[in-house]
Amino acid sequence: MKALRLLAALALALWLGAATAAADEGWEILRFHADIAIERDGTLLVTETIEVDFHDLDKHGIFRQIPVRYRWSDTHDRVYDLTVVSVRDPSGRAWPYKVETVDADRRIRIGDPDKTVSGAQTYAITYRVAGALNAFAEHDELYWNVNGGDWGVPSRRVTAAVRAPSPFTRVACFEGSEGSTRSCGAALARDGAMGFEASRALQPGEQLTIVAALPKGAAAEPRVILDQRPRSVDRYFEVTSLSLGLTGLVLAGGLTLVGRNWWRHGRDRRFLKRTATPEDSEEITAPLFDRPTVVPEYEPPEGLRPAQLGLILDERADPYDLTATVVDLAVRGYLRIEKVQKQGLFGRDDWRLVRLDADPELAPFERELYEGIFGSADSVLLSERKGKVAPSLKQAQGKLYEDAVERRWFTGHPDRSRQAWAGAGCVLIVAGIGLVVLLGANFGLGLVALGVVVAGLVLLVTHSAMARRSARGSELLRRTLGFRRYMETAEKDRAAFAEREGIFSAYLPYAIVFGCVDRWAKAFEGLDREATAVATGGWYAGPGQFSASSFSNEMSSFSSTVSSTIAYTPGTSGSSGFSGGGSSGGGGGGGGGGSW
Repeated sequence: MKALRLLAALALALWLGAATAAADEGWEILRFHADIAIERDGTLLVTETIEVDFHDLDKHGIFRQIPVRYRWSDTHDRVYDLTVVSVRDPSGRAWPYKVETVDADRRIRIGDPDKTVSGAQTYAITYRVAGALNAFAEHDELYWNVNGGDWGVPSRRVTAAVRAPSPFTRVACFEGSEGSTRSCGAALARDGAMGFEASRALQPGEQLTIVAALPKGAAAEPRVILDQRPRSVDRYFEVTSLSLGLTGLVLAGGLTLVGRNWWRHGRDRRFLKRTATPEDSEEITAPLFDRPTVVPEYEPPEGLRPAQLGLILDERADPYDLTATVVDLAVRGYLRIEKVQKQGLFGRDDWRLVRLDADPELAPFERELYEGIFGSADSVLLSERKGKVAPSLKQAQGKLYEDAVERRWFTGHPDRSRQAWAGAGCVLIVAGIGLVVLLGANFGLGLVALGVVVAGLVLLVTHSAMARRSARGSELLRRTLGFRRYMETAEKDRAAFAEREGIFSAYLPYAIVFGCVDRWAKAFEGLDREATAVATGGWYAGPGQFSASSFSNEMSSFSSTVSSTIAYTPGTSGSSGFSGGGSSGGGGGGGGGGSW
């Protein structure tokens, strides 16, 4: 497996090299000469004369790419401060050029984008570099890659001349691909400069590297220019006493603000002293562990409908609350529920709803649901309405909320309150993530910003607790809990039910909301079956002999079917699946270039 990986890597490298060469070929560098002057302030003044032959190709010019950032440590890069002085042709006329920063390189793009040239061309690039000399105990040193190994074409001749304020104490040069220790030619010129020349033509990927030692004091003491490296993600979260302390403060502050927000805006209101007129009653915010005193109620508080009591119970207009509304409409004589037994081996039971009143007097949320179920028809199968009632359900839920707000059961719109605080939580999370990147990348304090993210997550998780009942709503909740207790413990008072005509059907929708249909039906098991059957016969038609327990099972099945039907939203089709020592390349400078 290791051999296969090595072969694959080699093949990829060869392919990439071939691709690079194929992208820039058909021309050559006739001569590359670098004249490097080390000035007394330690800067380099470099003039590169590059003679090329484009042959019969039409090119805009060349680009020269020189590395200016080198890894120094885990936290810092060494930077060469490179400034282009001029780019000229042999007659001294200026070539148009543009300087760009590409990753760790400075790119000098030479030529006119509106004109092309061909044949032999010469480019003299002059630039100044600060921070390139290296300081040692006994000497200062220039270690410089002359032409660089990133050219995609061969260079017939590569030379360099280096001069300094004082004679060099030692020189060396290397040629070939990166890491090569093959020496090149070096000689002292008559003007005091050291001359260097590659012993042969250099192929793509090969370069000339020179090393020249200066006596101490010949130039200003070399100063390394360091710049902080962009932090990698693993260094965003530095664990220090400062980061831990700040994180603790931010996290404690964020959670305190979230808790204070709930304390002030999320707790229900209560009547402190109830008077005959609710408007004149004194109100307070409910104590933290306050629990209302619940006394059984034997009928729905204020004659409210099941969905209204379902909303006051959990502060939500659930689809299941609206499901109970469908049964409630049937009990009240506005529609009839008929069970349609499955046909065939793989058939499924269905339900038919029959409209019994063309224009009933209903609450706005009830009418929205009623019309959404039937549309223009007088009789519908639930299976045929799947995916068609959801818009009406949403409207009915909205009207149910509006009804509660109008009755002043809540201090604000409960659903909008939850959405607002959920939105605030999302904003905090996004802001926290942005701060993670900002503080982490610049200071390694991403851990601090995580405190903001955690606070946002807590607010998002707890946003459902931000709906707030008014004192009137809390009083209604207490009474609703009393009515639910009565229905949940109805089996203890079985004898009392025989005396109340129609109570089984009338309260069945409330049993659906309270989730106690089985208990409610059990309370009637064995009582006047005929009277109970007659009470349900006007709005329900099902197979077999009536019994309260079997009827409760049918209602549970019907409720589940209605809930899934009215809340169902069709999905989209989605997308298709068819779519030590010295060596060549060891110094500064170098880089490469190409044509364009």
